[in-house]
Amino acid sequence: MAERPAWRRVLDWFTVPPAHVSAKLARYYIYWKVFYVLAAVGHFMTLLMFWQLGVTFMALFNIFSVAVFVSALWLLDRAYYRLAFWGAIAELVLHGIAATVCVGHQYSFQLYPFLVVILLFIQPFYRLRTAIVAAAAVLLSAAALMAFSVTNEPVYVIPNDQEVMLSALPLITWPFYVLLMVLPFVRASARAEEEIAAAYGESERLLLNILPAPIAARLKETEGMIAEDYDKVAILFADIAGFTQMSGRLKPAQLVNLLNDVFNAIDEVVARHGAEKIKTIGDAYMVVAGLPLADPDPDDTIANLALDMVEAVSAFKDPVTGAPVQIRVGINSGAVVAGVIGNRKFAYDLWGDAVNVAARMEATGEIGRIQAPEAFAGPLKDRFTFEPRGAVEIKGKGLMQTCFLTDRHRPAPAA
Repeated sequence: MAERPAWRRVLDWFTVPPAHVSAKLARYYIYWKVFYVLAAVGHFMTLLMFWQLGVTFMALFNIFSVAVFVSALWLLDRAYYRLAFWGAIAELVLHGIAATVCVGHQYSFQLYPFLVVILLFIQPFYRLRTAIVAAAAVLLSAAALMAFSVTNEPVYVIPNDQEVMLSALPLITWPFYVLLMVLPFVRASARAEEEIAAAYGESERLLLNILPAPIAARLKETEGMIAEDYDKVAILFADIAGFTQMSGRLKPAQLVNLLNDVFNAIDEVVARHGAEKIKTIGDAYMVVAGLPLADPDPDDTIANLALDMVEAVSAFKDPVTGAPVQIRVGINSGAVVAGVIGNRKFAYDLWGDAVNVAARMEATGEIGRIQAPEAFAGPLKDRFTFEPRGAVEIKGKGLMQTCFLTDRHRPAPAA
């Protein structure tokens, strides 16, 4: 393997945290490392400047400063994050005090504590209240330092021809340091907002996969039960014929994959007809037309959907026998109550006699056929073909005249 170029190794050293750094601390670690390196370099340059100006004490002090930030890097790599953090804060406070006493307030070294304030609010260790108290103490010390420097002469007098260089130093370095300290967290905040928006979008998508959109919207605004009466909806129940025997023939993974494929195909049919999937239980599937959004003719919708559903499912084959997968379908229409009850694992459901009859139509039906009560078929006979079945014993209802929906009426060919 070719060795990576030197610039890449340096970039990785700055931007790739070691294994001991947790995900929570990763961005802080990178920020601290960059800051400590630049602070060490900056203080070394300040050391040279003070040495050239003859401010011996500050030149020596900056040797200490460089050592502090180099030590902070060493501590950072050994996971002593707080010790490195407080070492940097102590250096900035002491450096501001020492430089202001030595050369005076006109060169803005008394503003160093403001860098400390920024550091105090960009850390993962302490609560906001602690950061506020510490920042207040730092700002009070800065005010006291400013008052001292205004009423007292500096220890060193900077030659007039050197004042421009010393005055220009904060103008150059301060914006850079503030940008360095704030920009990563501005970007991190933007990323966090994007992640929150993405997570919210995903939660909305998942919620809308569980509940109809109008019900989900109401549930976010309303506490407690949601229930509504609907005078006329059409209900469909379907289950896979021979599913129990199929479960014995197929491996679990094969069975689940087949069921998933079949239900995905049914989902597409339901969506195409504008109906609402209510739930699946095992190999059973329940769908309704006419709620929560109104349908001018839910019976027509559910009849067309049932015919397309049978056709879509018949395209699938049993992986072992090769026989087409078939379903039993029952349909009915009438008044129902629909809504969400309970406060855990929300589910949208329907209740009413029309629902029970639709379930009985499926349970007493025949494989590959769509059973409906005669009362359901009557208004649709001008658009669909029904085959009479006769009286069928329906639990809780007694004998009921039923029929099978077999086809749509085809328009007569043109002469």
